Amino acid sequence: MRTILAPLRLHGLGTPLVESLMSYFCRLADVHQVTPKQLAKVLCNDSVYLRTDDTPQLKSIDLYPRIFCAHSGRTAVVVQRLERLTGAGHLTCGTLLRLRDVLSRNQTGSCVQRRRWCPICYAQQDDVIIEPLAWWIPQITHCPLHEARLIDRCARCGCYQIDWRIGPTRKLCIKCGFALKMCAAVQDDRTHWEAWCQAQMLKVLEHIAAPTSADVSPDVITTFITKVVSHAPTEGYRRPVSKEALKLRVQGHRLVTIFDMAARWGTTPMDILLRPGEAVSPSLFESDIDTPRPPRRRAFNKRGYRLCIRTLHKLLTLPRTTTLPPLADICLENRVSVSSFHRNYSKLCKTYGDERRLRIDTAKNTRFSVACSYVARLLEELQRSGKRLHRMNAVAQMMREIHVPKAVARSALRVALAKMTVCREPH
Repeated sequence: MRTILAPLRLHGLGTPLVESLMSYFCRLADVHQVTPKQLAKVLCNDSVYLRTDDTPQLKSIDLYPRIFCAHSGRTAVVVQRLERLTGAGHLTCGTLLRLRDVLSRNQTGSCVQRRRWCPICYAQQDDVIIEPLAWWIPQITHCPLHEARLIDRCARCGCYQIDWRIGPTRKLCIKCGFALKMCAAVQDDRTHWEAWCQAQMLKVLEHIAAPTSADVSPDVITTFITKVVSHAPTEGYRRPVSKEALKLRVQGHRLVTIFDMAARWGTTPMDILLRPGEAVSPSLFESDIDTPRPPRRRAFNKRGYRLCIRTLHKLLTLPRTTTLPPLADICLENRVSVSSFHRNYSKLCKTYGDERRLRIDTAKNTRFSVACSYVARLLEELQRSGKRLHRMNAVAQMMREIHVPKAVARSALRVALAKMTVCREPH
């Protein structure tokens, strides 16, 4: 079969270390000796060969890294087009698409925000760089092979790494050029909860990485919760499911919610996904299931909210010449969620935001007026002395003497010169 792109195959099918579609895409760009951006143009062209009527439109700007590993509609389009261009099969196993009907549609918590890697894996891989899907899952914090913690920044300068890098340069820091494979000694500092979540998530990845495995029904979570509600908690170490987990949401559940439900009820996420009816009674099959206690949720920061409100009211009483700090900084100091504070106190946030913008505009206008007056006086002195104007020196003098930004100084100088030119032109 003739294909447009190189017929590469996905590594690790049927294993927990299945290659992510993001790694497959970078490897494909490296084989063709093009940048991922150039390959994205091929993937997103609107040709008849790739066009499908019932799928969302795909643009190159939509190809952010997480879309290659998540479970959205655009992820399905990317998989379909890559399979058609390369002739490869089972590329869905390199994503979370097989859990699409179970997980939340907004994809919150499905993948990590930044690229992560294992330094030991980078040291052992020579030419071909293969990154597993497990590196993109938040529940997996350590490399399944070497038990080394996955890192997301350079060990020397602390810089985050960009995702669209191919070839040997992917193992080097974008800022200082330090080898990302260098690391300290391996230390397993995981808690019992993190180790349990990683072990169970690897089982889920192994299931969805096998093309012949059973599909997950879209109503497994609803079935499990319905049976849990009908069963009173029995004696033993099992604990009832939290109230948040019992809410039947149409949009699906996050991975964190599924793991929390499984741990509280004494079962495993795989049993919930494959056997929701039997998972309600795990003691019928195994007498002792080691499930750790989930971490406690952070309590409502009532004192922080009160301090935020009092701080905002106090700042609004300051003189109009005082510039106000951003609302996000105040919330961060008091350990309050910005979005939650906006939602609960929208009127106060709007008043504070409008006042802050007004004071910033007033301060900018004041600085510009002072700069214009200074330039006018400077041009008069130059005309009397007969000296020529040097723009760069004039801007530097304004920045040094009246402490205005460079952009304000240059703008004031240009305005003054424009006015002088108009006055000299014949009427």
